[in-house]
This record gives sequence, structure tokens and C-alpha cells, in this order.
Amino acid sequence: MPSGLDRIDRRILRLLTEDGRMSHAAIAKEVGLSGPAVHDRVRKLEQNGVIAGYTAVLDPHQLNRDYVAFTLVTLSEGNEFAHDEEIVARICDEPDVLEFHRVAGQDCYLIKIRTATSKDLELLLRRIRSIRGVARSRTTIVLSTELEKPSIPVSDEESEPLSV
Repeated sequence: MPSGLDRIDRRILRLLTEDGRMSHAAIAKEVGLSGPAVHDRVRKLEQNGVIAGYTAVLDPHQLNRDYVAFTLVTLSEGNEFAHDEEIVARICDEPDVLEFHRVAGQDCYLIKIRTATSKDLELLLRRIRSIRGVARSRTTIVLSTELEKPSIPVSDEESEPLSV
């Protein structure tokens, strides 16, 4: 049942995106509710899919994943979207592939990759290019990253089209 998020829901979401381990009691103090009321709200946000999950945000440099690249992949004629499940599965199974997007335009997919070395990146690109149905790929290597957000921001505005 669609309904907008109120000011308190939005505040709870902002607090959890800042600190996903924040206790319900601490959230309750911040938003002016009881712990059980916050627990109910968080449970409803989870059940309705507004909160998709919880995860630790890892520093890729501490884990030796310094090479970032964005690769555009174009499929050969006849393989676009309708018959691409195997291609998508093979690419998504690669551990260094962090994001996979179907895109409109000249190319079919946009992939975000993080590897430990340029050689690892080269080998991954070779594997992608060798998949039957892949016509070509174009890769842009990131020199530095100024902004990378682990989640989307939550606004104060209740009029935004967020639904529960």
C-alpha cells in the first residue's frame, strides 16, 4: 500500500545511512520517539523495501582494489537484451564487477570494475570480450575519485515521490 514517508521516517533513514549500527534507543532520542516505536518504524521500512539491507562500507584501498574502471559493452546483432541472460550472468559472476547496468544508446551495458592491478583489469576485460555474443567493449580507467556515495541521500521534503 503506497504512502509517503513522513518527517520521522526520513530522519530515521538519514540516521541509519550515517550509522547503520545505530541502536533503536539512540535513534529514538534523536527523533523524539520511544525505542519500541522506532523499532516498529524500522521494521516497516524494511518490510516495505525502503531499507533494502545493511552492509559494511569497505575501503577499497585498504583491501588492495585501487584500479577502478567503467566499461561499456556492446553485444553483437541479435543478442541485445532479449537473449542476454547468459552474458549478464557471466559478467555479474566476476568478483571484481561491482555494478552492472543495462543502458540505452550505442552500447548495451555499463559496468563498474575494481581490481588490484592493471593486469587483473586486463584479464577481466579479456574474459568479458571472449563471451559469445559480446561484440566489443570500451573502457575508461579512473584516475581519481572525488565522490562515491554508498547510498542515496534522503531529503527533508515529504513531497518527494518516496513510497512505502
